[in-house]
Amino acid sequence: MFNFIKDTFNKTIIDLENPKILKTLFFSILITTIIAIIIFIFFYYFLFSSLFNLSDPSNFDEDGILYYIFSLKIFAVLLGIIQFFTSWILVSLILVPIGSIVSGLFAEKIFFNIKETHNYKWEKKLKKNAFYLSNKFALIAAIKSFLINILILPLYLLLPIANIFIFIFVNGLLIGREFCGNFLIQFFEKEKIKLINLHLDSKIYVLGIFVVVLYTIPFVNLLAPTIANLLFSHLILQSNKSIFK
Repeated sequence: MFNFIKDTFNKTIIDLENPKILKTLFFSILITTIIAIIIFIFFYYFLFSSLFNLSDPSNFDEDGILYYIFSLKIFAVLLGIIQFFTSWILVSLILVPIGSIVSGLFAEKIFFNIKETHNYKWEKKLKKNAFYLSNKFALIAAIKSFLINILILPLYLLLPIANIFIFIFVNGLLIGREFCGNFLIQFFEKEKIKLINLHLDSKIYVLGIFVVVLYTIPFVNLLAPTIANLLFSHLILQSNKSIFK
């Protein structure tokens, strides 16, 4: 496992110097940034900002217990911590489904660029509607991951600091399956993909966790979809070919 991680990461770093990959990276960042800004403004200013304003002491009777609690400095500090980590997680929550969709747009191009650059042997042929299947898979996966994260949103809100670890471990498998599936769906049927996932399960999860960590780092998170495509291209192309038969 260690050699696999080391080898895959080294190759991915080299790939980022490839002019073809850099061009794809630029368009990926541009699309991701535009969509993320629009969605973040909507969520933060129209939903979360309104939610946190409910704790303003002026909303309560000056003689009441709630006014006293919300007026305490320690509550203000606690609220500030919650807002900070919530905003951090919110950005990641937004970028994860966007990353899946953006991944679908560039998955095929990156896959074959990696194949040619590193002289990987890959004999499977694309399905006729591969681009459509990849983007359909990416969109459905994005919706699933978004809904799952919405269901556990209370944990993100109530457990500052811990919410980062919860986010990473929950989304590690989701993202791993999403990005790996973006490639596999272009060549294989769903039942075959399930078998491949079983063979590559631990590697998919390790790469998934790494990508999720990238999503929590400001500015680096904009690179995450492309880096994920590179990592999972290598995972598939350098895996034992017997699992694809």
